[in-house]
Amino acid sequence: MAKEEAPTEGEAPKKKGKLLIIILALVGVVVLAGGGLAAWLLMSAPDKSKKAKAEDGGEEGHGDAEAGEEEEEGHDEHPPVYEKLDQFTVNLADQETYLQTEIQLLVASPEVQAKIKERMPEVRDAMIRLLSSKMPEDLSMPDGKTKLADEVQKEINDVLGIKKKSQGVKKVLFGAFIIQ
Repeated sequence: MAKEEAPTEGEAPKKKGKLLIIILALVGVVVLAGGGLAAWLLMSAPDKSKKAKAEDGGEEGHGDAEAGEEEEEGHDEHPPVYEKLDQFTVNLADQETYLQTEIQLLVASPEVQAKIKERMPEVRDAMIRLLSSKMPEDLSMPDGKTKLADEVQKEINDVLGIKKKSQGVKKVLFGAFIIQ
């Protein structure tokens, strides 16, 4: 009986070794398949963006212009360009309340940024006139800051002589906004 037990003990480690090799092989196959899938997805992603750009370019002037401009923001070929304006402190239209705000602009290109710097006195004047024309109630409403951002964007693009948002100031960001 002792002789019969010895081979049984010897066979058990061999079975565990084979099982371990099979499990490692399966894990390797899964890892390789996942890596291949990830590589394929990453390689095919630029093709989709090129098709989307081609479609956007071919359909200019159709559909909602602002929706097309928002899509363009995601496909810029250069990093975002920001221009920070000085802090503004103005009396609001009620002459009892003041607004203190910091404004940063997301612009379409370094060229637009340079234009803003060249025309900074006009930009500052336009901002002071716009901000001081507001009533505190208008700015305190849920969409008050959004409306003001749209007006700031339009006003600065007008000063720069730019018609399309996508070619000038693309977005207005408030770094601080205090009404007292």
